[in-house]
Amino acid sequence: MKVPIEILKIKDPDGKERLRAIISFQDAISYPTTNKQLIEIQNEYIALVENCKKQLRKIQNNKKNRGDPILKWMLADTIYTFIKNLERKNYIFANIASSLSRDLNISIRYVNYLIEFRTTYPDIQLIHKGISWDKYKELLDISDPHLRKECTERILAGELKTREDIRRFKKGAKKYA
Repeated sequence: MKVPIEILKIKDPDGKERLRAIISFQDAISYPTTNKQLIEIQNEYIALVENCKKQLRKIQNNKKNRGDPILKWMLADTIYTFIKNLERKNYIFANIASSLSRDLNISIRYVNYLIEFRTTYPDIQLIHKGISWDKYKELLDISDPHLRKECTERILAGELKTREDIRRFKKGAKKYA
């Protein structure tokens, strides 16, 4: 069984805010040797946040990078890899979206899109530079992989040029589903 873990921002007695990895009291009693692992996870999370901040600065650095799906996939992969490494240690990150939102100063929705993006497109080779991040967010709303592939092909062929075109495609596909 995987132990749920949360990363909280806690004010220490010296008044400084620090990130802390915590588990429930019951899990702490059941697994009394987890303290060293929690400190390691806490440090890995701090490194994750710093790495993500660097990637976000690169993405936000100029207008061209903001819609770059490759840069977004790389950021998403960094987060996804952290989550999977935690799972290999028998932990599950209970508050990933809210923690990263808080610590990276981005929305919870954005964090969730990144995670969904990485799980939907497990290999960077599946990402097309010619499809903007906004269009990928629209593609993520298509649960059927065959329809998503068809929509992707139509975007690349120039048949679907705007997000509105993609939405019309999705609406039409729902009629026949």
